[in-house]
Amino acid sequence: MKNKGITLIALVVTIVVLLILAGVSITAVFGDNGIISGAQKAKDKTDEAIEQEQEDVGKLVNQLEEFERSGLPDTVKEAIQKGTIFTANKQIKDESGKTMTVPKGFKVKEGTTIDEGVVIADSEGNEFVWVPCTVDEYKKHDYEIKKVDDISNKADGENNDKGWNTYLYRKYSDWKDDEIDEEKNKKSVEENKGFYIARYEAGVPSNADFYVDESTSDKSYKDANSKDTTQTKTGENLKPVSKARNQCWNLISQINALKVSERMYSGDSYGVRSQLVDGTAWDTIVTWMSEEYEDIEKVSTSKGNYANSTGNNQITVDNCLFAEHLRQYKNGAVKNWCLGKSYQYGSFTSGYTENWSDTKNDPSTKYNNYDNNLETYKYNHYVEMATGASDNTKLKNIYDMAGNMYEWTTEYGYHNGQTSGTKYAVRRGGGFYSNGSTVPVSIRLGGESTTDASNPDLSFRVVLYVK
Repeated sequence: MKNKGITLIALVVTIVVLLILAGVSITAVFGDNGIISGAQKAKDKTDEAIEQEQEDVGKLVNQLEEFERSGLPDTVKEAIQKGTIFTANKQIKDESGKTMTVPKGFKVKEGTTIDEGVVIADSEGNEFVWVPCTVDEYKKHDYEIKKVDDISNKADGENNDKGWNTYLYRKYSDWKDDEIDEEKNKKSVEENKGFYIARYEAGVPSNADFYVDESTSDKSYKDANSKDTTQTKTGENLKPVSKARNQCWNLISQINALKVSERMYSGDSYGVRSQLVDGTAWDTIVTWMSEEYEDIEKVSTSKGNYANSTGNNQITVDNCLFAEHLRQYKNGAVKNWCLGKSYQYGSFTSGYTENWSDTKNDPSTKYNNYDNNLETYKYNHYVEMATGASDNTKLKNIYDMAGNMYEWTTEYGYHNGQTSGTKYAVRRGGGFYSNGSTVPVSIRLGGESTTDASNPDLSFRVVLYVK
């Protein structure tokens, strides 16, 4: 009995000791000064240290950038004279005192005043023009006529003397811009008082397998019957260029134009974001141009490569890349495009030759998709100009926004009130197949599928927003 009593006492003592140890352990782990509390405090201190370190690094970066900016030119004139490539974004002034932001990685190439159009260029020679505007001026055109499904070609407004010409599904209220950050664009414009537009229509880069220049001017189109897999090939490393007298990048879908435009400046080497031009930017530019060139938003024939370019409006260019195309008809009905089999380098004149009949030289050897089995031969003959081929097409130092090539924008929507199915994208500006008096720089058309890459007179243009 004595041993059993001792065993019971020992058990109780052991339990008591264990409870005491458990309490101590719990206190050590969960108490105010316990392990968990200590770990949490250590984590909090570490987080605070990291946050402070990041703040210090941010301040240091800002100081370094400010130091870099302090050594950069302060005026447009000085920047041009020095040829400085800016190492940080910096605001500079023109001769009139107006300001613009030159982004990191670019230099100021030409221009006296911002109102005339100041040109910047990167190290590879791609050129862009500064478009000055306040955040209130950066907006889409407010059409006076509010018809949703307007499929007739007319000026906006009851009188033709005050309207922007429009055609085909131009005012769907639910159409929107695709794959862009509208708020970020607006914020950039608000902070910098403007944005940049490519000086030229998008050009084919030299690493593309369909690139042509004067040294390869006899190179044929890959295959006129399978344009989608040849002319529109994007590739991982393919980027558009914005250079003078370069082969236009046509026969490309809106979807691919979106991708390659964003790819042009996607890294941290430059102080800009690139994208396909959006509807807001296009309308803002046209409004800016119309301040100097009266009625350009209504009649653009004198400032573009259009089909109705005749007399004083005709453009003659020497020693430049161009391509000839036919538009084929049968009994008055449009059949198809006959694409020129090769680009040429030489002299040419804008405009077109009507009613090219079978009594003339058989064009079948010069054009793809030529149908020589038609009962009645009728053709219109057009010229596709290289980018920026003539100063006659320049407005505010920007080339070919009117005529030569229609240009895809980011705007898209669906027809007839639908919310799915075929997506259609808006194109602007008119092309070499167009009439400059009915299809001016302001024209807005929404009748082309976002996947359509069959038009030789449809290209695109890149816009830049300062980061």
